[in-house]
Amino acid sequence: MRKILIVFLLALPGFCAGLNFKSLQSDFTQTVNSQNQSISYSGKFYARNDNVALWIYESPTPKKIYFDKQRVVIVEDELEQAIISRLDETPNLTQILTHAMQIQPTLYKAIYDGVEYFITVKNDLPTMIDYKDRLDNKIKITLKNQVANKQISEEILTPVIPQGYDIINQ
Repeated sequence: MRKILIVFLLALPGFCAGLNFKSLQSDFTQTVNSQNQSISYSGKFYARNDNVALWIYESPTPKKIYFDKQRVVIVEDELEQAIISRLDETPNLTQILTHAMQIQPTLYKAIYDGVEYFITVKNDLPTMIDYKDRLDNKIKITLKNQVANKQISEEILTPVIPQGYDIINQ
């Protein structure tokens, strides 16, 4: 499940760069359907075209996921832990999605490592990303209240790990 999340999270900043956004922020709902189970996540994200991003998950479990060019930092408050992973250990879809092909006026398609991503846009802003991963999970991310090209401060995008949290390096 973590790999699914990381794949998606890496995808959106690259997609934004391909549409020539300097930055994009949005509320999101992510639904993962696996066999007979479904789980939905919601929150807010901030992304810049230099591949720096922050995803704030509000439900069902609060967490923050910070991306920069070298690493991913996941801060899980309920577990009082932070997981730090090198970015080269996860698939980087930034370049693939930057070159996504428009297949309809409001639909783009990107293929990476055998997975097809369908990106819906409205008024030149991404509104939905659909894909099916290698484990046969169907993932749908819906974006709302998008704001493009608004300055996002470095302070917001800098990971904050509270004192006393366990730090796990992967």
